[in-house]
Amino acid sequence: MFFEILGWIFLVILCVVAFYVWKLYRFIKRQSNSDIAVAMSALPAQDMELEPSNREEWVEQERLTFTESELKQIGAQHIGYYTVHSGYAVIKVSLWDVKSKAAAVIYEASSTLDEANVVFMFEVACKLDKGSVCITTNPSVTYSARPAEHIAIHQETASILQLIKLIKPSVPETRKLTKIDNVKEFFIECYKDTTEYAWQKSQLTSPKMRQTFESLGVKITDELMEQLIEIGESYSIEVNIEKARNKLAKHSKMSAEKWEKIRDKIIIINELMTVDHIIDAVYEVLGEPSEMQEQVLEGFQINTKKVSDPIGAFQLLAQSLNLKVTRLTQMNEPIKTEIYLSAN
Repeated sequence: MFFEILGWIFLVILCVVAFYVWKLYRFIKRQSNSDIAVAMSALPAQDMELEPSNREEWVEQERLTFTESELKQIGAQHIGYYTVHSGYAVIKVSLWDVKSKAAAVIYEASSTLDEANVVFMFEVACKLDKGSVCITTNPSVTYSARPAEHIAIHQETASILQLIKLIKPSVPETRKLTKIDNVKEFFIECYKDTTEYAWQKSQLTSPKMRQTFESLGVKITDELMEQLIEIGESYSIEVNIEKARNKLAKHSKMSAEKWEKIRDKIIIINELMTVDHIIDAVYEVLGEPSEMQEQVLEGFQINTKKVSDPIGAFQLLAQSLNLKVTRLTQMNEPIKTEIYLSAN
């Protein structure tokens, strides 16, 4: 199961902790006594922080030195050493920029309950006009589910240079290689894309995922599945809000100084939002609402269980409440989104 759950595109970090669930299941159950806690431990963590680290913490020093020496030979630039904590899993990361054409990542994964046992892997990924291509020493990519736009190919080798040579031939004819402006951002972006995919309803309810839950002793009731789906939907909304914000910052013609002044006044509405998300966005604009505005919002919340058009619902509320917002732009990729600027 270990290599299977490491089979996500461009990040061993995604599910390392799920491997240790086999050892930790009873411990987790004792601590939390919660099926949802165990179920979530088999899914990629929605929060991931790259904590600055150093190479002295690595166990496989010789393999790390050899792999990094290969990258230095071709002029790759070292971005940094990081550690990621995900539950009881500890993943050490050495991140490299291969001339802005690819990102190379070396991993060493272990558990806080079994620090002597480590798994050493590496992979190389390039950015496409949409998605990415990753060549990895992780064998599970041949049977693990992943987003269609993120292509993963397994190659068993002791040399990371062999993976780099395979990048260009692996790019589909219909796709184009794109320059990687910031390797660390690309790394995190790929993580969020694949994590969002893992938390989608179609994946949570898949026979394979249900089998995983059952193997961990989790009784999947309708209520539990609804909780997981709701958590996944909220994560998807937040990920797409962040994507829209980053896209606006990158492609707008405003100066960095002007962006800093308005970034906290940006209101982003997308087609996945629920009633609660829309109301939260309205409160961001209103600040302290009047009694009449409170009544309108309460009525909207009580009478609207689900919105088929979140963007239209926000526009209707903006008009009804006389919100001081200016529409800045609309985006259709990756999902339909409208961006507003609050005057407050």
